[in-house]
Amino acid sequence: MAEKKQAKSKIKIVKPLKKEVKQTKELLSDLNSKINNSEVSEKDKRLTLIKTHKKITNLLLKTIPYLLFLFILDVVMLSVITVLFILSAFILDGTAADIVRYILLGVSAFMLAKFTYMNWFSKNLYFKKIIVFKYKSKVDRQKFRAVREISFTPIWFLIFFVASNFYITILVNFEIQQNFVSTGDNKVLIWAILRTTIDMMLLPSFLNSFNKIADKSKAIDANYVKLIKDQYFSNKSLFEDVEFEDNYLNLKFSKNSLTSKNGLFILVNKDDLTRPDQGRMIEINNEILDRYKEIWESYVDLLENRMKAKFNKATVHKLFWLERIYDTIFLDLFEI
Repeated sequence: MAEKKQAKSKIKIVKPLKKEVKQTKELLSDLNSKINNSEVSEKDKRLTLIKTHKKITNLLLKTIPYLLFLFILDVVMLSVITVLFILSAFILDGTAADIVRYILLGVSAFMLAKFTYMNWFSKNLYFKKIIVFKYKSKVDRQKFRAVREISFTPIWFLIFFVASNFYITILVNFEIQQNFVSTGDNKVLIWAILRTTIDMMLLPSFLNSFNKIADKSKAIDANYVKLIKDQYFSNKSLFEDVEFEDNYLNLKFSKNSLTSKNGLFILVNKDDLTRPDQGRMIEINNEILDRYKEIWESYVDLLENRMKAKFNKATVHKLFWLERIYDTIFLDLFEI
């Protein structure tokens, strides 16, 4: 009996997102009760639809502390630069103004260098990520984590990123032109070299950011839209008739001959894993499948209810970004 209890404890799986799953089900239940209630006005139904799915998608988005810290740091530095500029340009004069001006240029140079680096190497990540699933267990007495994180960057973040650095560039150019460049000496040459360097560094970065903004506004993958999203009414049971391929390498959707990407599920190699470990990994894979199924049911609910009502432009814009979160998850899932 003791051996059985010990074996059972070994295959325990920690499910950190269990609370979120429960909340999602409760939110959908409340939403559908209001949608199907004839006494609720159409306006209230539309507002409830948006609010409910905003709460559901917020459960999928998790704040990454160090990325949030970097974003707050950017905001603080931007505020510091603004204060320094006001002090040097309008309040202080003489030596004090010169000292503040040099500090302003130093801080601005750091921010512009950071902007250039982050754009060249695509490091300007939003401080929230989509967490599809997150499980903890043990394999061969070693801790094991199964996590799926997807980067998701809203357009406001990219616009803020570009606008703030454009603003800093204007201040830097103004300060240098106003206080360090005078005609008739070799400072003009130095300024020309410096200006050219700044332009060469920042222009590709700005273009890269503008391209990202344009990409965010483009329609999502056409195959995904035509096969899955636009035909959601025929794909309600998409996750019902599925089976895992050999060794749980990926998932096969029988109804529309789609497969999932490799690496999303845990590879179960019977030659390398003990029976208890195999059972543990198979259980986690089934949990991951259930997680995708739950998210798909939420998305179908949004798509169905969206078609039942008319929305103004502002609400359509909100729906667009809610759908983008769901779309990001399933574009990451399917091999299309």
